Amino acid sequence: MDVTFKKLYDTIYLHCKFKDEINLTKDDAVLGIKGRISTFIIVLFVNSLYMISYYIRDGFVSPMEYIGLPFMLALSVWFGKQYDKARYYSEKDILTGLYNRRFVDSFFPKIKMISDRKGLNIAVILIDVNNFKLINDQFGHKAGDVLLKSLSRQLEESAGAKDIVARWGGDEFIVISSNHRKREDVEELIGRIHRNLENREYPEISASVGSAIYPSEGETLDQLVNIADRNMYRMKSKKKPILRNVGGRLPASKGFTR
Repeated sequence: MDVTFKKLYDTIYLHCKFKDEINLTKDDAVLGIKGRISTFIIVLFVNSLYMISYYIRDGFVSPMEYIGLPFMLALSVWFGKQYDKARYYSEKDILTGLYNRRFVDSFFPKIKMISDRKGLNIAVILIDVNNFKLINDQFGHKAGDVLLKSLSRQLEESAGAKDIVARWGGDEFIVISSNHRKREDVEELIGRIHRNLENREYPEISASVGSAIYPSEGETLDQLVNIADRNMYRMKSKKKPILRNVGGRLPASKGFTR
């Protein structure tokens, strides 16, 4: 492996590993707690009713009930955790930790309804990694994976707190951003995505961006994605690929396809 790319690869790998440790803790505390709380409360409530009924009927509660209660509660937490995991992976992309396509498809009608009520625009932004197949072919799929994870972190940092960042498929990402009253607000977000990706410590990898606005350019998610996709490839065709196979190595060129 070329020394230039090895340095790039090691930097991204360590960066992603550290970020993933933080995200796993965050997801476990936020997304993974609803099922556990629900099952814990249900089991505690049902067992309490049984213990009260035994006391009313017999005048006492068997010590086995007290001994068994912690085990039942521990079991309820375990089952709740399995539910949380199933829900998490039904909405999240396993590799990057971003939302997946299924979540975006199901959540977009809700965003659309809120935006219609408030008179806001929705920006649908597609981001595509340039020459990603070449990266996989030259350096292997593991290298491609760590690069996708790095880009996903950059996109999360670029997006607003209420924006949805998802992996749309393969080397494509999507950002759904609402709360925009003017086209200039959307352009500011796109510009922020460009700048953050341009300022990475590893500029050898570039990406292309295309956008579409609801409701002026499309009414459905499919229409908006198709328009954003056309805009993205129109931008990509205006520039030659930045990543080239030069002597089997990854050139340290800098730039971002607009």
